[in-house]
Amino acid sequence: MSGEKESLFEVVFDFESPSPWVRPNRPWEKWYREATYEGRKINIPRTIKYPEIPIHYFGRDAAENYPNNVAVYYTPQEKKYTYRELMYHSDKIAAALADLGVGKDSSVAVFMANTPEFVFSLYGITQTGGAVTPINPLLKAPDIAHIVRDSGIIDTLICTSNLYPVIEKTREEVELENVIVVGEKIPGTIKFAEMIEKYPPKPPDVTINPKEDICALMYSGGTTGLPKGVMLTHYNIVADVIASTYSQWGDDRSRAGKGTVIATLPMCHVFGFTMVQTYIYAKSMMIMYAGFDPEVVMRDIEKYKSEAFLGIPLMYFVLVNHPSFGKYDLSSLKLAISGADTLQTVISDKWKKVTNLDVGQGYGLSEASPVTHSQPPWLPKIGNSIGIPIIDTDAKIVDLETGTQELPPGEVGELMVRGPQVMKGYWKQPEKTRETITEDGWLHTGDLARMDENGYFYIVGRFKDIIKYKGYKVMPDDVESELLKHPAVLQCVVIGVPDPKIGENIKAFVVLKEEYKGKIKEQEIIDWAKENMAGYKWPRKVEFIDAIPRTAVGKVFRRKLREMELSRKPQEPSA
Repeated sequence: MSGEKESLFEVVFDFESPSPWVRPNRPWEKWYREATYEGRKINIPRTIKYPEIPIHYFGRDAAENYPNNVAVYYTPQEKKYTYRELMYHSDKIAAALADLGVGKDSSVAVFMANTPEFVFSLYGITQTGGAVTPINPLLKAPDIAHIVRDSGIIDTLICTSNLYPVIEKTREEVELENVIVVGEKIPGTIKFAEMIEKYPPKPPDVTINPKEDICALMYSGGTTGLPKGVMLTHYNIVADVIASTYSQWGDDRSRAGKGTVIATLPMCHVFGFTMVQTYIYAKSMMIMYAGFDPEVVMRDIEKYKSEAFLGIPLMYFVLVNHPSFGKYDLSSLKLAISGADTLQTVISDKWKKVTNLDVGQGYGLSEASPVTHSQPPWLPKIGNSIGIPIIDTDAKIVDLETGTQELPPGEVGELMVRGPQVMKGYWKQPEKTRETITEDGWLHTGDLARMDENGYFYIVGRFKDIIKYKGYKVMPDDVESELLKHPAVLQCVVIGVPDPKIGENIKAFVVLKEEYKGKIKEQEIIDWAKENMAGYKWPRKVEFIDAIPRTAVGKVFRRKLREMELSRKPQEPSA
């Protein structure tokens, strides 16, 4: 997206040659050939030659060609930073970190909410040749200590002063030689502002091999156990940014430097981390917040005529249920995307009713940088599909028993993907890497999915979440989508619980709408479900709860509910 100006790197489109990652005659390719948007043809390349560059070249390119464009508008301080300023601060940080010994074979942890300093630090770290390890600010000392211990290469951490008490406790468990604090001066730490003030904007001269060198050591959310380090190279992320960008808009490079985006996705998570690179690649202005305030977000979409809003399902849930939803003009939006978890149809329907814009569900995972599937604005929306694979990404559904046999359209199996964005592997876990990535590059996602005749993909659930009730395989998502049709149900989560009589039973945890609290009983929900669902699907147990437990990145935390059930006294078996 270099506009009319000369870029520091070249992106080469190829409309004729087959992709080296995608097998021929895939059913979704027809959508790319026939793509049209607002009455005009969208030229989607069949494959792309990706530049072999480190990710901070995105920032450098923006600073050289669009130096006075605003990169970040940080709303809590009402402060704007241009692309020239973004790289100026990043260069100073790189010089300072290099002097502290940060370089290749090391990683710097970043423990903060979305701030301009996060972006500056990101490019400062990568310019030393080191990797970035973002850590969710909701994590506690034991979680952070695990990440530091497991990595073995983190001895420097950057955090904000309000979060330092957590790091102080972490330092009681593991050694962190350098803790750099954004904000107030704290004994035993290095003050961020004072550190970079000492250094000129001259990053070290480091040779980076984009296809081999780790750009980000991302620790997964840990929904199924201790988080694992995911090694993403510079090439992984660069390819994912470029492929997902041109899958949305085709080969149109005239959009560079003209867009405004609402940057609410947490950069500590791989979705937000990569999307920030996408915004910078497009030379967009990012409107950044310390937290998620739905009214402020809607107000700013109207005020700044934002073209894009990317969020997780929880954000859309909060927006559509907010009293001010419909009060603000959101007509400037041309793109609304949901990722990181399943977006319920009832939420997307409410969104479209007010905005007249479909929410394009996407799909990805940390191990794929993360985007593999998307639903661009030119693609006809079908139900709760995650859309089609992005450019240079292949996908298939394989039999659960064999793990290799590809299934025909309509059948449910494990989703596997292949492309340039697939991770290098798990940090210090070669056996786990070999289990997850085949010799020919296919990544096991662990997600159950199906593909229809038109090449659209649908996520059915996680393999580990399947409930085995009396020989039937029940997917929690299926039960949840039906329960949400009950007028009293605001949110719900369904899990399998141990049952000595039948092995596993179906239980729903339900958050009631405010007006129904104290006026309806669990048995009434069960009776309604029995009348409205298949005999093997309706939940035999219902429990009202105040809030759905979520992971640090906002995903539904089913494991926590399962552990809670296991900790309770055994109950009488049920039918």
